[in-house]
Amino acid sequence: MEYNKISVIDKIDRLQNVFVYSTKLAEAVGISRRTLLNWRQKPESISAKFKLDIDVLYCQHLIIPEWDDPRKTFEAILLPDDMPHNEAIFLPFLRRLSYGTIKIETNMAIADFDNIIDGTKLPKNMDRQTFHEGFNTFMTHKQLWQRIVEHGEPLPITVENIKTLHIDFMRGIYDNAGFFSTKIRVMGQLDGVQTTDPEDIDEEIHLWVYKEAKAVTLEAIAKAHAYFILIHPFGDGNGRVGRALVMAQCLNARLMPPVFDGKNRAMYYATMKHAMKHGRYAPLIRLFHEAQRNNGGINE
Repeated sequence: MEYNKISVIDKIDRLQNVFVYSTKLAEAVGISRRTLLNWRQKPESISAKFKLDIDVLYCQHLIIPEWDDPRKTFEAILLPDDMPHNEAIFLPFLRRLSYGTIKIETNMAIADFDNIIDGTKLPKNMDRQTFHEGFNTFMTHKQLWQRIVEHGEPLPITVENIKTLHIDFMRGIYDNAGFFSTKIRVMGQLDGVQTTDPEDIDEEIHLWVYKEAKAVTLEAIAKAHAYFILIHPFGDGNGRVGRALVMAQCLNARLMPPVFDGKNRAMYYATMKHAMKHGRYAPLIRLFHEAQRNNGGINE
């Protein structure tokens, strides 16, 4: 994404032009005006968390207005015919897809992820939860690929299969894997967006399956993803399950799945929030197409 090529201070300067007053910008980032002044003098002091917050804010105010054009159309990319039979292509792709979905939600280092996938025992100084997060994610994506692509068995998008995906991702991590949450959920970067009330989750997920399960275009899959994340049915792991559903729906339709990772994370959050709060999906659809086209090098 282009915003990754801009320095954090340049982003702050451009955001300053949008917010005009430094107090307004500081409030939007969630810091004091004094901290904002300190950042300008010592940009190396800005933590990774606040760099992400600045990136999301930058995307919201300086990129999404340009992308919010529902008239713009894109050509979807089909799964290459030779990809399913070429491990040198699809295995690295699955690794990028798996690490990307973990990177969006955690600070797991790529070296740790590689050790989890390639090692024969628990890597030294790594806690079991981190191991399970990496291993479960890669194996779940690999099993989806094997079932749908290698064996030619499309995955029915059902409520039970959604729960099974959650179990696959959260086994050894979350005590209530496979069960809908009984509590109000908060969506981190997607603040200000209200999730479905716990007592309505089951009905809403059944409605989601009825309306969205058979989506076969990338545009429809993108909208279905925003809808699923808005429901936020589980206590944890909703993003991983939601993006796995994107993968499954794309593979069912023989489309190349988009890859979401640290490079497009801020735009992912910004376009999702824009879709959920304003019901405008053009930026999210464009992101899906760009993430499909620039999926870690497959089509470059």
